[in-house]
Amino acid sequence: MKQAGLLVGLLVAMGVAPAGAEELPARQITVDATVTVGALRPLSGVQAVDAQGTAYYRSARVDLVRIPEGSAAADIDAIFPDKSADVENPKSYNFAATDKLVASIRSGGAEPLFRLGGSVGSAPDPPPDQEKWAQIARHIVLHYNVGWARGFRYGIRYWQIWNAPDSKTFWSGSPEDYYGLYEKTARAIESGDPSALVGGPGLAKPLIAGPYREKFMDFVRIKRLPLDFFAWHFYAVDSNDPYVFVSIARQLRIILDARGFGSTKNVLDEWNADPGDADMPRAERAAFAASSLIYMLGGPIDAQTYHVGPAIRDGGVSADPAANSLSAFGALKSTPVLIRTAGGDEAGLAVVAGRSKDNRLVQILISNYQVASKYLRPRDNWDTTLPERRVLQYSDNGGYDATVTLPGAGKYQVKRYRIDASANSALLDQSVQNGPSIRIQAQLPPPAVELIVISAK
Repeated sequence: MKQAGLLVGLLVAMGVAPAGAEELPARQITVDATVTVGALRPLSGVQAVDAQGTAYYRSARVDLVRIPEGSAAADIDAIFPDKSADVENPKSYNFAATDKLVASIRSGGAEPLFRLGGSVGSAPDPPPDQEKWAQIARHIVLHYNVGWARGFRYGIRYWQIWNAPDSKTFWSGSPEDYYGLYEKTARAIESGDPSALVGGPGLAKPLIAGPYREKFMDFVRIKRLPLDFFAWHFYAVDSNDPYVFVSIARQLRIILDARGFGSTKNVLDEWNADPGDADMPRAERAAFAASSLIYMLGGPIDAQTYHVGPAIRDGGVSADPAANSLSAFGALKSTPVLIRTAGGDEAGLAVVAGRSKDNRLVQILISNYQVASKYLRPRDNWDTTLPERRVLQYSDNGGYDATVTLPGAGKYQVKRYRIDASANSALLDQSVQNGPSIRIQAQLPPPAVELIVISAK
């Protein structure tokens, strides 16, 4: 009986239903590698872990790493500890820890998004001398982009001024205090490196209209300040809906465009599922992340940095399935020519596919996520800081029946990698099929992520 149980478990893991087992309804999916629908955008971003994250950044093909509010090394208070010191004197600055952190990001093949401010636990008070603070920020830019103080010429593009001034955790001043700091710092950064991208404010509550959203944009426009990117955060609190980020991004895009910021990048620089949902399994978080990323490819999000989980060392292999789902998404960079797919939806079963420029490699990423039933009803009291929950119904999402049209005839090797409750980026199986049309079928009940790699032999 024990051996029979092991056999059943192996067959299910491979996507094959054993005799007598109930097959769940499968989604009909088509992929046509002969029809191009666009090009893959660089959208593989994460929050920095620490100076040990290099291997993971490289293995996950990460392109953007935000230095977050918990890193401490990159805080202005850490870099310029004595506020009475001379801002022009290189000896006033302590760059060592931040140099190491930035080097780890660049060594991993990514670029940093540098957040100028303090970390969680730092005093949220506005700088008492905003002009001096702005000049400190300018010298940080000079150190990393112009070589000042035995520095570097990294060409770091993204410079975010402060973080979440709409949250009392990070800002105790008035909106006008923040406007003044933004103006002085934006002009200082521009004078240090005219090619730098200046942005903010890193909204914690992007759905709330008012002083840190519309009025901030109006101030920037009137003062003719740069707003190269508009940064915001969101955790899918009390919904765990992977489409929520695209919905919010569309609202912000409309607001930015209406105020003359059509070229301003829309940057979601911190996000994840509900951090307070202790009942959410790790495989579910992985599918949530993958479905969210696939949806973002079709939405007005120009860059994102996912709040990645811990344990992403050991040569870049992660114990966190969610981190590995980002690796599966990053693998699409080997097939940057996006091709036509049909059969996915916007409720959680997300599909994206691409082919290599030489037509010898096709990859399909399928993420099957289902919002927990506790979130599939309207809230009793609608919190205006959160979007309304969607009414969703699920059907035919127990697996997939995929027909794939390949670039040409011949033999193709098919490999399937999976993340679910029992597999963490495991190679399930491999086979050889004859093109140009092949069929792949598997049970894939939610939550699960599958990367299908099809290569010409």
